[in-house]
Amino acid sequence: MSTPTKLPPAARAERSAPPRFFGLMKASTVILAAALLVQGITAGQLMSSEDGSQLHDATGPVVTVAIVLQIIAALLVWRAGRGSARYPAVSALLFLLISVQFVVGGSGNLAVHVPLGVALFGASAVLVAQVWSTRPARRAD
Repeated sequence: MSTPTKLPPAARAERSAPPRFFGLMKASTVILAAALLVQGITAGQLMSSEDGSQLHDATGPVVTVAIVLQIIAALLVWRAGRGSARYPAVSALLFLLISVQFVVGGSGNLAVHVPLGVALFGASAVLVAQVWSTRPARRAD
């Protein structure tokens, strides 16, 4: 049987160090989930009163800014920080679905718009859970 090789301390430190920009990734996932939650809340107000339309329309650009921030953070974690490639892939998928959501919402198709909004919030909540449950790396002594 072969014995496992031990990494030198410098290599262990590099391997266990958290990806750079991971704090930004954590923050951006929460911002996106919060923006999508606000959209859901204002959608409920839209269904029950006329004033809800203005709030729902006004918070749409916040979702746009949040998903762009999310994509930037995911790309920075992946490329500059040697993080997982799944974060930019999931972020790109969310961007695509949010784009579809804007088009469907603008056309007034509530049969697709409402379930897609719920799915987007659910997906963002899962992403928050995945990113925030990633164990922080131990620093080498």
